[in-house]
Amino acid sequence: MIPNRTRCLKLLEKYNVPQNIVKHSLVVSRIAVFLATELNKKGHNLNIQEIEAAALLHDIKKMDSLKTNTSHAHEAGRLMKELGYDEIAKIVEQHVFLNENNDSSKILEEEVVNYSDKRVRHTKVVTLKERFKDLRKRYGKDKESIKVINNLERKAIQIENKIFSNLPFKPEELCKIMKRRNKH
Repeated sequence: MIPNRTRCLKLLEKYNVPQNIVKHSLVVSRIAVFLATELNKKGHNLNIQEIEAAALLHDIKKMDSLKTNTSHAHEAGRLMKELGYDEIAKIVEQHVFLNENNDSSKILEEEVVNYSDKRVRHTKVVTLKERFKDLRKRYGKDKESIKVINNLERKAIQIENKIFSNLPFKPEELCKIMKRRNKH
């Protein structure tokens, strides 16, 4: 079962997700759906509905997790399972850290959502370099946290290369493309 966009927005409201996080999630969703649609045009078989729902709901437990010092990705996954959205759970659980055992030969829904989230700082579409510079500034409190962020950046670059090797445009063009799409 996959919640539609309206249901996702109602869930964000029900779980008191702040507007800034809702706005962030809407931008992540737009990018993820756009990339998945473009990849499907090139012969991939990504589930657009799953991607849209997971992108909208990926940060549903972010504020709670800041208070409880738990992983918001795992908490969001747990909530999705409780609600009967097992496929969405699998994707939101991996929006920060991708599982290492993912199939490397094909692009997966969780990779599209993970990557799309990495391209959005607050509500602005940015490059991976800009996003990770911001993450290091905000969360790089010690050597260990900086090491984790650097590893995430390396993985994000790998996913970016995997995704964009299948697309007729470059990662740097995504910001401009999304701006143009917003005007329509």
